[in-house]
Amino acid sequence: MKRVWLSSALAVPVALAIAAEHRTIDAGESVRGRAIVAQRQGKEDASTRVLAVGQIHGDEPGGLRVIHALRGMRVPRGVALWTVRSVNPDGARLRIRQNVRGIDLNRNFPRGWRKSPRGSRYYGGRRPLSQPESRAAARLIRHLRPRITVWFHQPYGFVVETPSAERRVWRRYARLAGTRTARLPRYPGTATRWQNHRFPRSDAFVVELPGGRISAATARRHAKAVLGLARWLSRAA
Repeated sequence: MKRVWLSSALAVPVALAIAAEHRTIDAGESVRGRAIVAQRQGKEDASTRVLAVGQIHGDEPGGLRVIHALRGMRVPRGVALWTVRSVNPDGARLRIRQNVRGIDLNRNFPRGWRKSPRGSRYYGGRRPLSQPESRAAARLIRHLRPRITVWFHQPYGFVVETPSAERRVWRRYARLAGTRTARLPRYPGTATRWQNHRFPRSDAFVVELPGGRISAATARRHAKAVLGLARWLSRAA
């Protein structure tokens, strides 16, 4: 299986030019050198491109099971599904929320970023995109320009009502997954806020899985919801 390595430059968006046989992209590395890799299912030239990210907080492992389930499923026609297990592989290894520098990667994106206390569980770093993991995620999103991006978190057990994303998208996901929607505070420097502002034709939202180790049935239900949402958007394209 061939791979594509993305340029480390972020100032200029990278042109999307992935050959059909390329099914993985190396977006970058963590602080400790672990690869952050996206894997594709479906045809690269599909009309609807979807990205699902299993984890950004290392102590929230539920999304990894959803990604595992997704990678074993058939993707609908007209959909290119890209999946990333974790954009915080060091944190996942240590089972900590932040990366190994103590930075909450989901407070390290440019939109709405603000200074926060060093040492806090939610410390967003000295400046936006200061961490290799958040830069890798931003680089990948710039490269793929997905129509929808689902970011999995824990432990609240609902789909987050995301003002910056199209309402019908995250509500549709909630119906497909058989779960409720609810609001959370509008946190600074999150991936979804940056993504929805930077790419107006893209809808990124958060799915909060239940706490603890989620069951195989729950993982499969959410995986099916991702594909169901992708199918719905593909037919509407």
